[in-house]
Amino acid sequence: MLQVLTTKQLRGLGMSRRQLAEAKQCCLRLVRKGHYVIRKSCDDDHHGPIRGLSADRDTSFPKTFGDLRDEAEELRVQIACRLDELLPGDVFSHVSAALIHRLDPAVLESSKVEISRDSPTRNYDGVFIYSRRLPPEQVSSAFAYPVTALPRTLADVALDRSLEVSVPLISQALRSGEVGRADITDLLAKGQRGRRRALLAVDLSSAEYESPAEAVCAVKFHRFGITGMVPQVDTFTESGRFIGRNDFRHRFAAVAVEVHGLGKFYLNPHGPDEAAKLSHQRNMDLLNAGFKVFNLSFGDLFRPSIFAAIKRAIETTDQRETG
Repeated sequence: MLQVLTTKQLRGLGMSRRQLAEAKQCCLRLVRKGHYVIRKSCDDDHHGPIRGLSADRDTSFPKTFGDLRDEAEELRVQIACRLDELLPGDVFSHVSAALIHRLDPAVLESSKVEISRDSPTRNYDGVFIYSRRLPPEQVSSAFAYPVTALPRTLADVALDRSLEVSVPLISQALRSGEVGRADITDLLAKGQRGRRRALLAVDLSSAEYESPAEAVCAVKFHRFGITGMVPQVDTFTESGRFIGRNDFRHRFAAVAVEVHGLGKFYLNPHGPDEAAKLSHQRNMDLLNAGFKVFNLSFGDLFRPSIFAAIKRAIETTDQRETG
């Protein structure tokens, strides 16, 4: 858990103004006025008053990845800094709740902390308040933070956010086995604003997607009218030799799509170089077997021309049945 301290708490721990000024250049980060997060542990004298907190086994420090994941990590820090300002009955919800449930969004769309409260909707700097009256069973007590239960979290995201946000989160939860589709759709009341989009989000989601980027790709297939793309397909040559497992392959056309999301090569147990080598070999084998292969970076998922090319390829390449 991130350790957030206010100026008053730091003074109470005995940190002097000089120590605070030094710590801000080293192990403390000012997140917003009067609120600091411990960035790391250090051996300097200024760290003395907070050494016990930073050494606690339950303490975690903000991470830096150097890519889009930094946006989610920053939102986690902002969530931690709002905990002491919650009113009775407030709960973190939507994408903020998804982060607390340890889901990884592909895109955020907003850097604001999201809270559900039995009051009118409000939009503040850094915080968005949703008007929600939640029954006790829709609030989780499994975390140090008051947060909507996972089915409620996913239903809220599906109702109020785009498919690019909701489908990756729902897909991760389905893949983990923590929720089923009915757990989400049962919370989507008839006539509720956003229900049609939310039902579509659940329908487009799949436990087969192995990364948030693959889920975004599935959303883009829908947006560009591309049908027949099957996730996680074992591909063979016409003689029966195994080539590899594709992120997506068309059911009939000889078209395969590989999505190289954030960190894909770095998650390989043999390292990124070996992963890149295997990916290149699989790509060459597919080309030699007559497939049209599209290798998409995360940025490519937001380029309409890429999906127009995929659609054209499906319409013009050789047909062969998947599976």
